[in-house]
Amino acid sequence: PMQAPHSLAPAPAVPPTQAPSPQARVAELLREMTREEKYRFLRGTGYRWASGGNEPGYYVGDVGLHEKHGIPPLNMQDAGQGFRTTSPEIIGTVTSWPCALAAASTWSEALIGRWATAMAREFFVKGANMLLGPGLNVHRVPHCGRNPEYLPGESPYLGARLATPYVKGVQSQNVLAVMKHFVANSQENSRSESNSQVDQRTLWEVYYPPFQAAA
Repeated sequence: PMQAPHSLAPAPAVPPTQAPSPQARVAELLREMTREEKYRFLRGTGYRWASGGNEPGYYVGDVGLHEKHGIPPLNMQDAGQGFRTTSPEIIGTVTSWPCALAAASTWSEALIGRWATAMAREFFVKGANMLLGPGLNVHRVPHCGRNPEYLPGESPYLGARLATPYVKGVQSQNVLAVMKHFVANSQENSRSESNSQVDQRTLWEVYYPPFQAAA
């Protein structure tokens, strides 16, 4: 005898598995991680503080690189003028861009935006998702070792106008921009021990505007 045809009625819906909340997932990850793993996420890895430079296979600073648990790493790389050559293996593979002071001499917000976008694209391709720049300190001491890195030159107004397109250009490429390199950082020699004494009016009128514009 012929069997009855299969029912064409839709099968009962299977309720989807409810994904854990972000808070629950974080709690689970923390339970899985060892104390040393947690410490590395807080401190970062890959940089040799004693001698300077990064460990082989790392960027100049990393959080979570080469770690388990599936947490996307934060890969920080110098600097605001292009991808820093940190090992012999990458010599000849990075673009030599103009220094920030030369780019700022164009007085062109559009050009600064294009410059930053192109640099960030190279960072992204090379696996870095945080660009340690732009340098936004205002020149007050002519022989400061990092003056060529600082976008404002001697003008807080120019720095404020150029900082915004720079940051927008970098972050348009899914790369984070980091404004630096300390307010009133006017010398490179012994910069970790120097003491820059600046009154409040000078800080707000001269040093802060580029950082405020980039925030």
